[in-house]
Amino acid sequence: MSWNKEDLSQYNHADSPWFLVSTNGKVDIGNKQGDGDTKIGLQPDGMYKLVHEWLKSNHDLSSEQKNTLIKQLK
Repeated sequence: MSWNKEDLSQYNHADSPWFLVSTNGKVDIGNKQGDGDTKIGLQPDGMYKLVHEWLKSNHDLSSEQKNTLIKQLK
């Protein structure tokens, strides 16, 4: 999957960033569509750390988004 322009920060310099979430919980993040050689691959624990640290920050989610995440975690 790819992100929309609105999903990315003003500091994004990737050509066409993409991500893939596998059924086994692994996540791949890449800089350019079609370039699977230069990607970041995260195990579920790595994804947990990323999300955990992001949630501790000033993430500015709406109440609806927070409720959706809580429902998915139950």
